[in-house]
Formats: sequence, structure tokens, C-alpha cells
Amino acid sequence: MRFRRQRQQYLFAGLLGLIGVLNILFYLILYRPAKTEYLTLQESIQKTRAEVQSRRQKIARLERLSGQLETSAQDKNRLFTKHFIPKTVGWSEILPKLEAMVEDSKVKNIRKDYNRDDVPQYGLYSVKIRLPVTGAYYNVVNFIRDLENASTFFIINSIDVRGNAAPGGQDVSMNLNVETFFYQ
Repeated sequence: MRFRRQRQQYLFAGLLGLIGVLNILFYLILYRPAKTEYLTLQESIQKTRAEVQSRRQKIARLERLSGQLETSAQDKNRLFTKHFIPKTVGWSEILPKLEAMVEDSKVKNIRKDYNRDDVPQYGLYSVKIRLPVTGAYYNVVNFIRDLENASTFFIINSIDVRGNAAPGGQDVSMNLNVETFFYQ
């Protein structure tokens, strides 16, 4: 009986040992794939975090751009109303402005030639003005300075300057090709 009991104990110990060895084998067999999957998931999480950060930066940049675009229409309108003349009243405003500049700078102007484009570009109608003036050099320079500093936007495309050949003449004759814009 003692032998039988001892045999059962050995059998039980062997069974426990076998179960232990099987557990260790299962642990080793399952540990490697689990560890690989764990490392793969960690890499995937890091990539996802980097993508999220990149997308947050992109969203912030797009939100700033959206804010700028929302105000661009207001900025465009403010620019048009401050520096350009409405098409409906364009001629009635531009002629007195130019006449006032001619008078202020003490130059002589006999005529003005105008030409307005019928097709707008970027919402603006180009108005080309040919403006011959005559006067003392200093006054002509003041007239050009008045054009440059006017609240209405004027572009001087070309200047043709000629001295006066008359005896004692200190006057300068100048043909200005100026461009401004009307908006609608």
C-alpha cells in the first residue's frame, strides 16, 4: 500500500510536472507572437499619434487661412471704396479731382483724353487718361507728387517731357499717361 501510495505520488508529481512543462511551452509559444503584436501595436500607436499631431497642425493652418479668407472680401471692399471710384459716379468724381490737382500745382492743362475698358478685370474697370500739362519744372514735379499721394489710386504709365524753346521760357511741357480704376 505504501508502494501504491508512493506510485500515486510519483504519478501525481509527474502529471504536475507535465502540466508545468506544457504551461511553460504554451507560454513560450504564445509569448513571441504576443510580444511581436505588442511591438507592432506600439509602432502603430506612435505613427497614429504623429499623424494626429500633423493633422492638428494642418487643421490649425487651414482655420487661420479660413479666417483670412473670410476677411478678404471685407478687405477687398475696403480697398475698392478707399482707393478707387465707383463706376456710376466715376467721371463726375475723377474730373474735379484732376482739375483740383492742376490748380493746386499751378500747371496749365488744356484738355484730357479718357478711355475706359468695357470689360472689368478683377471687378475693376481700367480708365486710361492722357493728360498734357505745361508749367514751371517745380510745379510739374508738384503735380506728379500730387498724383502719387492722391487718395485715389493713379498709375503713371509714361511721361513725355519737353522743354520750352521759346525765349525766356522756363516752362516744361509734359504728356502724362495715367491709369486709374472704377469699380462696380
